[in-house]
Amino acid sequence: MAQRLIVEGDNDMHALTNLCMKRGLKNPLGYEGGHKFNEFIKKGDGIEGALKVLKASLDEISLTNIGIVVDADEIGAEGRWQSIRNVLAEKYSPETLDAAEAQTGPKYISENGMPFIGIWVMPDNMNVGFLEHFLSHLIPADQLVWSHAISTVDDLYTKSFNILTAAKKAKAELHTWLAWQEEPGKPFGIALKAGYFDHQSPAADHFVDWFTQTFQFAA
Repeated sequence: MAQRLIVEGDNDMHALTNLCMKRGLKNPLGYEGGHKFNEFIKKGDGIEGALKVLKASLDEISLTNIGIVVDADEIGAEGRWQSIRNVLAEKYSPETLDAAEAQTGPKYISENGMPFIGIWVMPDNMNVGFLEHFLSHLIPADQLVWSHAISTVDDLYTKSFNILTAAKKAKAELHTWLAWQEEPGKPFGIALKAGYFDHQSPAADHFVDWFTQTFQFAA
């Protein structure tokens, strides 16, 4: 038996791995040893790469469960789903994919003789955005440093010398906040491990539910 989590890159891999660890989740069935967990995750180097990994994974007969996590970016969750659906359409029936399309929130796809598929589109399967939007919802609401980071970035956007696009605002806010921590500039995964984020946030609950429904675990 084999299972696979597909992500876009290193930030996703380390952040989501450490979130699952902080929540006390077991490793998926078949990857119980820490040294084997690296075999569970495949990086795609961006959305196009992740879709290529998904396409190739559908041809691996040993895979029973596949999860894919991608950013909505500016095209939104619906547009990203359509890109994933185009890949799945080579293997899954239109009826199966239509049923998945009718689902709200994360999508789950089940068809006899094919891997069970779980799809999560960052940040929340509804809105445009990135991993950074998801992580920002794990910052405690009373964090004054976070509020100051947001206002500082807002102020930057009023300056003639600003070169950040509106689409990158959430990225700038999160990296600014991380730069102002006791140990500045930690990568997302290490920051999660260090407890900078609230891993018990309701926003994390939804992702953890998706993860546990997508993969199989030892009893």
